[in-house]
Amino acid sequence: MFKENKEDGMTSAYHNSLPIPLFQISKQGIINFINSEAQNLFSITQTDLYQKSFTTLLSEKSKEVFKSYINNISLGINEKYCLTEIIVNENLTKQVSLFANLSLDDKWIQLIVIEATNESEIFYKKEFEDISNVAQVGRWELNLITGTLEWSKKIYEIFELDPDLFQPSYETFLSVIHPDDREKVNQAYSQSLIDKKEYEIEHRLILTEGRIKWVRESCYSIFDSKGNPEISIGTCQDITKQKEMEIHLIESEKKYSNLVENTASLVWSIDENGYFKYLNPAWEKLLGYTKDEMLNHPFLDFQPSLIAARDKKAFNKFSLGDYEAIKHGYETLFITKSGETKFLIFYPTPFFNSSGEFKGSHGTANDVTFKRTVDAKLEEIYFELGQRQYAIDQHAIVAITDLNADIIYVNKKFCEISKYTRDELIGENHRIINSGYHPPEFFKNLYRTIRSGNTWHGEIKNRAKDGGYYWVATTIAPIKNSRGEIEKFLSIRTDITEIKEADEKIKSLLEEKALILVEIHHRIKNNMNTIYSLLKMEANSQKDILHKSILLDASNRVRSMMLLYDKLYRSENTDTISIKDYFPTLISEILNIFPSQGKITTDIQVEPIAISTKILSSIGIIINELVTNSMKYSFSEGQIGKITFHVKIQNQILMIHYEDDGIPIEQTNLLQSTNSFGLNLIHMLVKQLKGIVHIENTNGTKYKIEIKI
Repeated sequence: MFKENKEDGMTSAYHNSLPIPLFQISKQGIINFINSEAQNLFSITQTDLYQKSFTTLLSEKSKEVFKSYINNISLGINEKYCLTEIIVNENLTKQVSLFANLSLDDKWIQLIVIEATNESEIFYKKEFEDISNVAQVGRWELNLITGTLEWSKKIYEIFELDPDLFQPSYETFLSVIHPDDREKVNQAYSQSLIDKKEYEIEHRLILTEGRIKWVRESCYSIFDSKGNPEISIGTCQDITKQKEMEIHLIESEKKYSNLVENTASLVWSIDENGYFKYLNPAWEKLLGYTKDEMLNHPFLDFQPSLIAARDKKAFNKFSLGDYEAIKHGYETLFITKSGETKFLIFYPTPFFNSSGEFKGSHGTANDVTFKRTVDAKLEEIYFELGQRQYAIDQHAIVAITDLNADIIYVNKKFCEISKYTRDELIGENHRIINSGYHPPEFFKNLYRTIRSGNTWHGEIKNRAKDGGYYWVATTIAPIKNSRGEIEKFLSIRTDITEIKEADEKIKSLLEEKALILVEIHHRIKNNMNTIYSLLKMEANSQKDILHKSILLDASNRVRSMMLLYDKLYRSENTDTISIKDYFPTLISEILNIFPSQGKITTDIQVEPIAISTKILSSIGIIINELVTNSMKYSFSEGQIGKITFHVKIQNQILMIHYEDDGIPIEQTNLLQSTNSFGLNLIHMLVKQLKGIVHIENTNGTKYKIEIKI
């Protein structure tokens, strides 16, 4: 049973070969192993002591001393030895010194038992040498009276010195110590002699090639009756590996601390009540509170009330072991000092004391506010896009094709108008709906446009699956990737079949109307020409001068009306006509009716103003009356004269100025109640146009007409 136990890789056989009594006990003092020398010392077998307390071997007065000594060793407190009294049998006890140290794995205590003598030394040098091989501790002794220094073999091994070449002395001992530690070691030793107390110190040795080794020195001194030091006895233990681990641990902790302090992630720790115990600087930057304002406060204080109530329940379950209550990646809300809401995801890990009791939690957290804001915005955008897509699908015919013009997407509206199913269209070329109406060059131009990266607009006549035709107003745009390369084409179409059919009907009606208008024009023109001829003939047959004059006047008016009508009819724009093109020609053709027009000069100035034909026809009649009156009444046969006609627009008022320098109109005819047919017609037409007319008869006759257009 005992032979299978090992200590630091050394077998029980090795321990049994040691010439000293050795025990392996637990930190509670329970015996796990004894070697042969220990069995001989206590006259007892391994089986008798296994799993029994070492205190069963001690006298009553030594038990408490031993427990205190072992407890210090378990806690890592260096204790040189412990003087105790062991029970050999019912009638015999012995004074012994116990030397203990922790095993490398920190699980067991090695205990060496040395019998004490009646002399001043409590153990022999030879015995200590044997102990040092196990405990890895060297011993030195300085005689302050003779100045001699003795080292154990282990000291030479630790200092890596040859006993045959190196003569130990206090001065040479100090020379091996690292220069930066010599004063510290010398001061510790000197002070111990003054205080008459033992000391312990850790320092460095400087070895060959500059290598560094760490040792732990301890020393106590023996004084004479007068208090003068006689002998100093000490130990030296190589702690290089332990120290290197400590340094590495300190450096690792420093690196970890720097990493935690400077990371953008939120690092935290809370106690069993949910109070913050640690927060890295990232928390201050995020929430705006200082550490002092957050530490030792519950995390619930920094949350919205509803969220805090939820998280309090979750934390209580978590503290009771329900780790699903706060899953790894628990999302919650915090409120900043300025009142902003922050979305955080926590990654908690519980921690416990040695009894397994929940003592709190620690971990990291990430600020996902931006992501949540973006997600919400994207959700809003997706919803809006969905609504837009729905609206588009209700009206537009949408399709997406690849670079080969093969269909990869169609919406419901496309299927409805083409009479094809989506499965019948996907993968097909747009030639499936080609009506044959458009020439090949039409589509070549279309694809040339979109493949060059431009958008194409136009109208296309397509053929549905059932053979029917439909028209679509089409926009095709290239869709590019992030590198600017065209990947596909998007086409949006609107059904304009009814519009196209209506256009065709309108065209047909317009053509019919044009034919009717031509026919009407000819009929009206012929009829007016007939009336003119009849009036002319009737006038020429009259012997009565008055009757003849009346008939000639009527024929001339019909002739003027024929000219006005013909001018309007021949205009290209039937809605509006530029008066600059219309009035000068009209006046010239009216003058041509009268034989004496050759001696009449004109001053015509007309601004290029377009007005509706409805207004223009009324103004044309007015001009006809003005020119006719001038030729009939203002200028006698063969008289030289001048007609002035100026038209301009001012503040949306058409300003017409007409005058002749012939015989002025009689004063009685200036009144609107005149019996003159021509003047009455002018007044009536101006009134219908909601205008005003002003007539003067000084140095000829002047007309000023203002009409709002």
